[in-house]
Amino acid sequence: MDHDSFDWMKLILKSSEKVQNTVKRLQSHGARTKVVGTGASGDKTLLADREAEKILVDALSKVSGVRILSEESGEIGQRGAELLAIVDPLDGSSNFERRIPFYCTSIAIVRGRRLADTRAALVRNLVTGDVYYAERGKGATKNGERIATSETSNIREAILGVDLSRTDEGTYASLARLITSAKRQVHFGANALELCFLAEGMIDAFIDVRNKTRIVDFAGGYLIAKEAGAVLSTKSGDKLLTRLEMKERFSFVSSANPQLQKVILDALKQRHP
Repeated sequence: MDHDSFDWMKLILKSSEKVQNTVKRLQSHGARTKVVGTGASGDKTLLADREAEKILVDALSKVSGVRILSEESGEIGQRGAELLAIVDPLDGSSNFERRIPFYCTSIAIVRGRRLADTRAALVRNLVTGDVYYAERGKGATKNGERIATSETSNIREAILGVDLSRTDEGTYASLARLITSAKRQVHFGANALELCFLAEGMIDAFIDVRNKTRIVDFAGGYLIAKEAGAVLSTKSGDKLLTRLEMKERFSFVSSANPQLQKVILDALKQRHP
């Protein structure tokens, strides 16, 4: 199969739409809290997680030369496959379970061994139906319209997405100066979708320095944010060289532009007095 000319947009758009319909049906039938096991990431697997994954795996498995890395089942297919599909069928499962309207499905297609080798990505907001899509070097879109990050570079005017979930006191202290300097700090509970909010300028940065981010939560939103103009790095300002493995855990800082990224990285180097 010629993967260079393959229409990834068509495949993952259609399958993500099926995921949305399935998740809505399960919620309306009162099955949103049903637990059916434990996923490869160690988190509990809801019925909605399992059914959403089945849809994506069935669709992606029909493409020859594709291996799948999924939050629920881990690695599926041959390790030597040319392409890797990184999927989080239901990012924000806890939100879904508690009726908090913020969760999505995330799909990234990688040709290579690095995050930078991501070729295409789609994130679908499973509540609103909004679709974010990007191909490497071609920009990012929301529902077919081009999107771009904000021009905010002043930290006092910036709205920061910061994941503080289950963090330790030391990490919280390292964020104190940054949080108290910003206009507002928010966190919604689905990393892939929050990176898309950064991509379209709804927030000005998204930060997670807990060393707990998983590649399945990140890969789809990563390409979309990057293609929209975001700057992404480690908390030290280095390139993200995370391994494309389920066991990998990492931190990241992403900002709307280089100026804001520098301000944030500088602030992270200091401790609040």
